[in-house]
Amino acid sequence: MAVSDSILDHVQASMRDLRDGSATEKAAELAAHYGVTTQTVFRWASLRGLRWRKERAGKGSSAATRAVLLEASALLLASKRTSKQIPLPACDAKEILEDSGIDTGVSTNRFLSRLRQEQISAGDLLRPSPHQTLLSDHPNHVWQFDVTNCIQYFLDGKGLGERDADMTLYKNKIVKTAKTIKRELLRYAVVDHCSGAFYFRYFYATGERASDGSRFLFEAMRPKDELIKRTWNGESAEKLGKYRFHGVPFMLVADRGSIAAAKANQNLFDALRIELRPHLPGNPRAKGAIEGLMHMLDRFEGRLKLQRPRDLDELNRWALDWGIYANAVRKMRDIAPRSILWSYITAEQLRLCPDEDLYRLLVREPTISRKADGARIVSVDGAAYQVPDPQAAGQTVNVVRHPYEYPSVEIHFNGYVWLCKPIELDQFGRLTNGVHYGDYKGIKHTETQRAKTEMEKIGEAWGLSWKGTGDKRRAEAPPMGQESPLTVFGHQADKVGNVEFIDRKGTPLDVRQPDLPTNTAIGMDAAEVSRGIAERRIPFVEFLKRLKTEIGIIAPEMNRTLRERYESGIGAKEAEEVIAGIQDGTWHAEDRAVVEMGRR
Repeated sequence: MAVSDSILDHVQASMRDLRDGSATEKAAELAAHYGVTTQTVFRWASLRGLRWRKERAGKGSSAATRAVLLEASALLLASKRTSKQIPLPACDAKEILEDSGIDTGVSTNRFLSRLRQEQISAGDLLRPSPHQTLLSDHPNHVWQFDVTNCIQYFLDGKGLGERDADMTLYKNKIVKTAKTIKRELLRYAVVDHCSGAFYFRYFYATGERASDGSRFLFEAMRPKDELIKRTWNGESAEKLGKYRFHGVPFMLVADRGSIAAAKANQNLFDALRIELRPHLPGNPRAKGAIEGLMHMLDRFEGRLKLQRPRDLDELNRWALDWGIYANAVRKMRDIAPRSILWSYITAEQLRLCPDEDLYRLLVREPTISRKADGARIVSVDGAAYQVPDPQAAGQTVNVVRHPYEYPSVEIHFNGYVWLCKPIELDQFGRLTNGVHYGDYKGIKHTETQRAKTEMEKIGEAWGLSWKGTGDKRRAEAPPMGQESPLTVFGHQADKVGNVEFIDRKGTPLDVRQPDLPTNTAIGMDAAEVSRGIAERRIPFVEFLKRLKTEIGIIAPEMNRTLRERYESGIGAKEAEEVIAGIQDGTWHAEDRAVVEMGRR
């Protein structure tokens, strides 16, 4: 039956501060007063939040410990697929643990309940991780960029077509069909994180290319009236001024695709001072703005079912026309259209994109090297620049084309960076940074020149003298006989220590003497003049070789005797006679005795 609030208030006031035993006695008194049972009084008290039931001693504990539950959850996590599905049920994980000798201790239902209680069930594992909402400071502070593969479309001679008739849109069939596709329809899109203003364009290529990415970013950063005029070729008066979205962003968030990884585009980002923030793969929330834009762009592609474009140019023309409408009319966050929100940007926040010629130079050659001449002049793009550092004369410097100060360029040398303006030319085509005759003053000495002055003083202390001027100044040696504090000559051999070498005897070289020429009588009308041939002499060593060849090794005594007689040489004919005399014994008696003694 219904009970009034006054009775409930009286029961609450009477039993609020009572313990278990006292509460039972007081409940019996109130039951007798109101003519109800004790259980009814306790029920009335429970309506006001009063409880006296004794807690179970094992409350909060379970036979299924957290360690066992973590092992079961690890099995679930290991079976997770890339499609964010866990095909292994928790009951099978419990069965695997029990088959492996691990006691779970509870029933299957209780085991599943404990997984949910510990928040490690399959549903908990698939739940997205917590995240924080990111805020950009102003329009053009952060842009998000992405490329989508529109695999269902293709272009041929009949215009844009769909592959729905040839491809079963089943998850296991798409990959097989995609391998047969040679060219893909790619949708490039960029969105401003603060205002929601966006720009998108289609490319038909074999895949993501760095050149397409740089071209797309150029169109996104340039004023859209230029693109509108070029697209409609003079018939764009009604569309001009309706698309407000351009400028260079301070930060670009993109995935780690080929466009962001290309070295040429990285150099472009450095030159334009764009901070590239690639996000981790498999984290679409990092580009939440661009992911939300994709759903909006699907509304544009839904219209392609109703009308087919003839080619890629017409498709992009329709995309630009629809983009003008979506940015200028559709509200962002139910506040205002995107182009209006983007118009809140200030002059300091709007960094203008350079012209196409300079933009292409930044992509192709962001940093170049130039060698400065003696006047420290370098040439870049037909203009002359002077390096302020005198030390740069004849040195190689690095030049960076700065898109925001061009034609001024940044020159890097010796750890310093200068923003140099081009040197103007006078009416005669000369550089105007020269000095007029009569006003010439020498430029500040370089570190090397100052060091040369100190070197000359050091050389003078050594006795050297210097002659000449400028780069032709040379040192001259001190006068002959002047003592020098330097030790230059006469001590080199003394630096050789106690070194012993192996003494090699060597072998006499057998040199063949050329044959004597035969002079024939010259027959002439004039009188013949007798010309004798001068006797040819041979060295003593050659004589010993011939002697050794004829009679063998000779005794030392005979060697001394022959050396005393023929040390200065011997005639060739006499040598033959001596050798023959030694062989047949007709040589001088005293010489013969020496020979005999040597043979004994």
